[in-house]
Amino acid sequence: MVPTAGAPTGSGRRRNLTLAVLLTASFMGILDVLIVNVAAPSIQRDLGADFADIQLVISGYVLAYAAALATGGRLGDAYGQKPLFLAGLLAFTALSAGCAAAPTVGVLIVLRIGQGLAASLMLPQVLSLIQVIVPARERGRALALYAATLGLGAVVGQLVGGALIRADLFGLGWRSVFLVNVPVGLFAAACVPALVPAARRARPTRQRFDLPGPLLTATAMALLVYPLVQGSDDGWPPWVWPAFAGSALSLAALWQVERRREASGRVTLMPPSLFRDRGFRIGLGAALAFYSGNYGLFLLLAYVFQEGLRLSPFASGVGFLPLGVGFAAASLSGRHLVSRYGPMVLLAGAGVVAAGYLLLVLTLLPGPAGSGRAEALAMAPALLVGGAGQGLVSAPLLGAILATVRPGQAGAGSGIVLTVNQLASSLGVAVVGAVFVALLGADPQDPSARRSAGDYTAALAGCSWLLLGLALATGVLLRFLVPTTRVPAGGRPGEGGSR
Repeated sequence: MVPTAGAPTGSGRRRNLTLAVLLTASFMGILDVLIVNVAAPSIQRDLGADFADIQLVISGYVLAYAAALATGGRLGDAYGQKPLFLAGLLAFTALSAGCAAAPTVGVLIVLRIGQGLAASLMLPQVLSLIQVIVPARERGRALALYAATLGLGAVVGQLVGGALIRADLFGLGWRSVFLVNVPVGLFAAACVPALVPAARRARPTRQRFDLPGPLLTATAMALLVYPLVQGSDDGWPPWVWPAFAGSALSLAALWQVERRREASGRVTLMPPSLFRDRGFRIGLGAALAFYSGNYGLFLLLAYVFQEGLRLSPFASGVGFLPLGVGFAAASLSGRHLVSRYGPMVLLAGAGVVAAGYLLLVLTLLPGPAGSGRAEALAMAPALLVGGAGQGLVSAPLLGAILATVRPGQAGAGSGIVLTVNQLASSLGVAVVGAVFVALLGADPQDPSARRSAGDYTAALAGCSWLLLGLALATGVLLRFLVPTTRVPAGGRPGEGGSR
């Protein structure tokens, strides 16, 4: 069954309360990625892990999330967004409690994978439900709030994570960063029955669900990301190259399976017809480059602040503040800028991101000029500029991609967009993390390496050139996307289309 979009439900006040519940779930999802970044050095030290293990703690979550997101979107189309949203929310909350009790890094990685699977049930329903409950004239505002929520999660994730580790409530240390999800998740779940409407479904279907699709998707992503993480740590052993080849073969098999299923009228995980639209393809490519850089930067900053500049977890969280503030502020103003200047805001945003990375390089190249706090303060302008650019791109890019998707494929389209987002975050953590370790010459917590603060900032400067390249690639792709689609500042995704 597919949802019927464009039919807003309830009064304005009720819709706002429903939107608040949906955004709370989105906040939890992004919080659980970024709050772990600031806790990563503490987790590595406490559990006796290495840097590759920590990359898997982060990547395991986003990889499982990415692999199952499209499935979650299709399940929402088939069985209703409300029950899938509630089931995912409850599972996510329970697994958060499990992560807090993890005795070893191996158990933590497994539980984080479970969290990612739960998030894949919960979060695709958010964008689909927004299209159902929010009137067309207000949908641009809702998407801007959605993007700003991601930025707020970036700010609060670092600050709350650092504050919780510093407070060390009940001797829990880093474990409290997972427990914070429990009361929030239970409260949101209690609100779902009364506030979240059941989306109307247009037609029944008894077709068997696409099982090969998610299995091939998970295989392709695992065979791509795991070798990037572990291969870098092990000095690129011979087994990584067959793994990469297996990933490519799995993607080719996925395309053939999905094409045959769609041609025969059966339910598909990722309908190949969606990729016929040039704007949709270009938009996904831009999203892949854009989000790879964003998430890679967060992991690096946590280690540079805490291991290189010797800041406490809380001070490290404060160091992230300019990045998140710039993102949130620009996301909220982006809707008005798009209304006035159109999709050129996307190009301007990519340029601002590139300027932020260039400013970061220029700030870091002379080396640390003083204390750790002084160096973090010196980096603040670059992070503020980069965060503002990210905020200018994020919300309009989401609207531009979804504008190419027909309402009847809203769940599948949303799932694919979010899959690319999370795949990008996993690739960013793996690739940028590998480059950082290579430039640093050792695990960031290797006590025998005797690395100075200048070594850490030099490695970050080197990685910033890679991040600058990703920002420029985003801009090039957006230059081709802008003529093919219009960004819906106030209309619903699906109204723009390609020309």
